Amino acid sequence: MAEDFKDKVIVITGAASGLGYALCMRFAQAGSRIAAIDKDEKGLAALAEELTSRGAVNDIFICDVTDEAMVNDTIRDIINKMGDIYVLINNAGVSHISLFQKTRVSVLKKVIDISLFGTIYCTKAAIDSIIKTHGTVIGIASVAGYAPLAGRTGYAAAKHGMAGFLNTLRTEVDRAGAKVMLVFASYIKTNLARNNLNGDGTPMDHERITSGDVMLPEEAAESIFNAVVQEERQLILGETAQASWDLFRSDPQTYEQIMLSFNDYVFEE
Repeated sequence: MAEDFKDKVIVITGAASGLGYALCMRFAQAGSRIAAIDKDEKGLAALAEELTSRGAVNDIFICDVTDEAMVNDTIRDIINKMGDIYVLINNAGVSHISLFQKTRVSVLKKVIDISLFGTIYCTKAAIDSIIKTHGTVIGIASVAGYAPLAGRTGYAAAKHGMAGFLNTLRTEVDRAGAKVMLVFASYIKTNLARNNLNGDGTPMDHERITSGDVMLPEEAAESIFNAVVQEERQLILGETAQASWDLFRSDPQTYEQIMLSFNDYVFEE
């Protein structure tokens, strides 16, 4: 079934590192044409070099997904250069680790702008093209997209918003033949943890100890690829994500107690 992706245009945001990079490699392996979007010019150049060395058709696009006009121009450029879009993977994101009372509103806004409005802008610009190909819109969400996560109010708002947006979009585009998939991931070993923001907006620049399993980006990319092949509506990615999903739906108070035991450090920041 991987042949279904041969020569299809796959657009991936946050492509220069981590999960985005791994997704570029996995879809390239299936013969897809990769359109990689990121703000990181140096990282994109390294990605393009690696993709080209593997014989993959690719192009890179420097774009800030929080800039609607830039997103519109970028998506238009991708379609003009590479053709209509078959899969859009909204992967770009940033988080913070800080109690709400100690977090500047500007930090919350930045987190929401990237993860939620970045998804909305990219999807809005690409949706007509995706409907033409009967393609798929994907959102990389998180456990914080369906359950509380202390110290990440802005991140939880962004990912809950992404889930609501994409689940509702599915009901509108399904009859036109387009598909929507949400990925609720637990911990993936990416730069997101290192690039977390403090409450004042400065980079945290160090990783926190995580609870449960930590997936490699390549493992996560493989699972996501297979879920797209199977036309899944939702992927709960990782054992921690699945356990959290089950427990929060059945016993939210117990879930909160366990979650707080792993995140008690946020009250000491």
